[in-house]
Amino acid sequence: MKLIRNYITFLSFLFIGQVALAEEAYEVTAKAWKALGRKDWNAAVAHADRALKTWGVHAKQTNTKLNGYAPVKDAKKYSNLNEVGTCLMLKGDALRQKGDVKAAIAAYELLLRDYRYAQVWDPKGWFWKPAESARKNLAKLKTAVTPYKLNVAKKHFTDEQLRFPGKKGICLTMRKAGEKGSAAGNLPRLKKVNPYWSYSWGWDQVPNQPANVEFVPMAWGAWSVDGLGKGLQKSVVPHIKSGKVKRFFGFNEPDKREQANMSYQNALKYWPQLEALGVPLCSPACANPEGVDDDSVQGVRGTWMRDFMTEADRLGYRIDYSGVHWYGGTHVEHFKAKMRRIYEKYGKRPILITEFAPADWEAKSLAQNRHKPHMVLAFMKEVLPWLERQDWVAGYAWFSFEHNEAVGHTSSLYDKDRNLTACGRYYRSITSENPDGDQSIK
Repeated sequence: MKLIRNYITFLSFLFIGQVALAEEAYEVTAKAWKALGRKDWNAAVAHADRALKTWGVHAKQTNTKLNGYAPVKDAKKYSNLNEVGTCLMLKGDALRQKGDVKAAIAAYELLLRDYRYAQVWDPKGWFWKPAESARKNLAKLKTAVTPYKLNVAKKHFTDEQLRFPGKKGICLTMRKAGEKGSAAGNLPRLKKVNPYWSYSWGWDQVPNQPANVEFVPMAWGAWSVDGLGKGLQKSVVPHIKSGKVKRFFGFNEPDKREQANMSYQNALKYWPQLEALGVPLCSPACANPEGVDDDSVQGVRGTWMRDFMTEADRLGYRIDYSGVHWYGGTHVEHFKAKMRRIYEKYGKRPILITEFAPADWEAKSLAQNRHKPHMVLAFMKEVLPWLERQDWVAGYAWFSFEHNEAVGHTSSLYDKDRNLTACGRYYRSITSENPDGDQSIK
């Protein structure tokens, strides 16, 4: 008799499982919505997890193939992506209201990373984007987890001393003759875009640097107090005394393993030596300057910049500019909003965008890059004039990927023959006197 009861129980579980498998994604999403509405946080999370387990792999593949949000008329074609993305948003919302902040952050970050182009249909007939809701909630949560309370930073230099000769800069390596990225090869490229300033991720002066282009030295990294001090005394201090060097850049992407790769505590240990130079000083420029995981941070996570700035302010260290790196998509308003958030987050110091350009970090070939040249050019035509007009932006330097780099070739300023691309010609046309540049360039 017991054996029969066990068999009947097994058949019941099997039947329930078959019914569950027959359920559509939108039905699971509806259950998650209802659970959230009745404040059953655990049930909402369970439904979302079920959707992710059942349709998540296919939805992620669909998201990867999209270049952006599908037009409204086509949005319903991507139902599994839409439902999984919505469920992740609901999961994050449920966890947030439940009080599990870290788990909520993880849910929102997963949505932004793998299901960004999901859309939700409203009965009124329009679509909205779960990723946008997740992005806003994520920013609030991360601020709540590690609040950054800071008054406006004290100015140690006058506006005139902080002002660059012009906002437009360029970053190009200036290595020794015979090496890839040599000064001999890159100085002609520098001259073609008519920048007001430049840097080369190092502090050595560049032979034949144009007299009308200010060179800004940088401490790319530091691995000993003595080594940093000797290098500065030899290669930087004499040029500060002569008036040639007017400002200095801190460490390059210390939050990234392939770059300076320093803890923020180590960076702080070296900072007084940089302060002692006595010129305006830019903070380290991080791959993730905001501490939010979005498509502009090269896959780098963490709160390095926030931790560094918080502790530097507590110690009373001097930082005159906030350094920023950005490699996102071609959404103009996302870029503008992020720049303003960074400015406000770190004491309203002038920001220096020392590297930026649209990049597609998922592209494995030139053809796979979703940010096409005309999209990048349109982005530049809106963003650069805007940067020129913001008094809290001290300067910016476009990062020109090489013409054969899959992730960023569409943002290159130069073609394979080292001539200017359309983006390069437009970048050249921007001046302090003509902040709109030549908008007719195609």
